[in-house]
Amino acid sequence: MLNRPPHCPLSGDNEKLMSLSPERGQAYTRRGDNGRSIGPSAGTIGGYSTVPAEGNRLDNSTLCDGGGGSTGQAAYLTQALRDAHLVELRYLGPYGVHAGLFNSLEPLQAAVEQWGKTGNLYTSLNRPASLRPGNAMRKAGQGITLRDQQIERIVRLPFDFDPVRPTGTASTDDELQAAIDQRNRSVDAMLALGWPMPALASSGNGAHAVFRVSLPNDQATTDMLRLIYQGMRHEFSTDEVLFDPTVRNASRIWRLYGSVNRKGEPTVDRPHRVAEVVLPTRWNAVSPDQVRQLAARYQADQQHHRRVEPQGPAVKVGGKGDFRTLDVVRWFTAHGMYRRDLGSGKHAVVCPWDDEHSSRDPDFSAATVVWEATGNWPNFHCSHAHCDGRGIRDVMNKLGDADAHCARQFKGDRDE
Repeated sequence: MLNRPPHCPLSGDNEKLMSLSPERGQAYTRRGDNGRSIGPSAGTIGGYSTVPAEGNRLDNSTLCDGGGGSTGQAAYLTQALRDAHLVELRYLGPYGVHAGLFNSLEPLQAAVEQWGKTGNLYTSLNRPASLRPGNAMRKAGQGITLRDQQIERIVRLPFDFDPVRPTGTASTDDELQAAIDQRNRSVDAMLALGWPMPALASSGNGAHAVFRVSLPNDQATTDMLRLIYQGMRHEFSTDEVLFDPTVRNASRIWRLYGSVNRKGEPTVDRPHRVAEVVLPTRWNAVSPDQVRQLAARYQADQQHHRRVEPQGPAVKVGGKGDFRTLDVVRWFTAHGMYRRDLGSGKHAVVCPWDDEHSSRDPDFSAATVVWEATGNWPNFHCSHAHCDGRGIRDVMNKLGDADAHCARQFKGDRDE
């Protein structure tokens, strides 16, 4: 488990941590309650004590212009071409979907200039196998948008922190800042593990950390990244900010920094913003061993915290289904009560007794959760005092149709 330290460690008084605040792109000063800058913090990760090493801290000496770090689209695209060799640029907007494969910076920048006036621009992250670059944009559907199986090596680990907000809208200043703060906490934990400094960025609505890496695009890497991203989702998502575990696929396209994020209709409180990035002075790659070690820690943590049905007076349950095969996601979705995936087999749902709670939970709440079946029955927990002691058997009796969502029928006599 990555127990994140409570603050981002900053060295020296009045150090600045990149905020990438809305439209300003300015740095902000992070201070403690006493007005002084916050010093190094310690935590535990997988049972190990962690303190960020000297020279490996989230501060402006490794990020901002004073330390030699690079900002802007040109520096980002230059490094992308060095690592990926070939970059897909994709346009989504009023002119439909257009894309092109580029291996040269000059035509890539010209395409960005031409297509960046409307819609949204994205680039690929990882290195494709040998493909012929066109160095020009074409209408999508002509075999130029990358697919996972065309990727040869994973060269980026992108972490995306998205503030909870109404669907299809830009974020407010406060929502964006909450995402940046949560991103910084996760980066702090990675630095404590000895990972190198990532690029720090804002999509315009959320916060990014982008690590360099070099891994084969094979099943072993896919399995490792699934463990890491699901573990990160569980560890660093809050009621206000969600870590997105879906951005790990090999052909993922990513918001192009330096372009405008035109999501939804802009308002005074929810404006369109330019996506921004700051590259570290030395953008070193995470080693394959560091990736494997983090995946192993999350796997061990997942096994350690696997929930089992609590013992106690059994509530009798009827039905013909084998509840060890109950699909809780499909079950709660069928009742319009599913909220979101929290990672590691855990899901936020609406409590079946929500109308009896003293206050209704908001849509982004994770106060009520279910765990997928893993050899035993699935499990249920609601944090409201009114539901104290209620388990999955109570839910089965309340909803009444659990057996309809089981993969197979129960064989034998049910004496529950």
